[in-house]
Amino acid sequence: TPDGNLCEYVDRAVFGHWRDRASVDAAGNVVFSEDYRYTWILSSLCFIVTVMTGAFAGMILKSAWSEKKKMLTLLIAGVAMTAAGWLWGLQMPVVKKIWTSSMTLVTSGYAFLLLLIFYYIVDYKGHNRGLSWLKIWGMNSILAYMLQMISFNSVGQSLFHGLEKYVGVGWYGLILTAVNLAIYFLILWILYKRKIYLRV
Repeated sequence: TPDGNLCEYVDRAVFGHWRDRASVDAAGNVVFSEDYRYTWILSSLCFIVTVMTGAFAGMILKSAWSEKKKMLTLLIAGVAMTAAGWLWGLQMPVVKKIWTSSMTLVTSGYAFLLLLIFYYIVDYKGHNRGLSWLKIWGMNSILAYMLQMISFNSVGQSLFHGLEKYVGVGWYGLILTAVNLAIYFLILWILYKRKIYLRV
């Protein structure tokens, strides 16, 4: 359950009132937010595995293997991780918010299969016309991921002030999201042109 799992228990026990969105009431008791379910301590072990599977995928693509062997390896690994994850999910449910081990396997498997599809289309078949703009995101993918933590909604609100009553809340939110993406892309494009890349 959202409250009854080991990841949640460990985070609450260790972080206490320092946990995100936690507060202390007048009696001195720690009150945990009911709408915050993300966990960190035990989940971090699975975060590490997720990063490692991405690194393994990169190693496969950078290897000296033939293109067909690379694709076969991605296929076998992707199917195996997806199947193992869903089978493991019968015992350990596939839950993203606590980043369960089964979820790690399932999503890593999906990622390998998607990588296989795009590798086949773009690299193997050579259908890459009009896709060069993706390099701007891909060459600075770590920074692109980190940029999502910054909101440029104030810019969108300044540009499109008053539009919400005409388009509705949903469409207005989509407009603000599009403005954020445009600004992220502009930042990444400037860095790409200057050959500045964030690496680990």
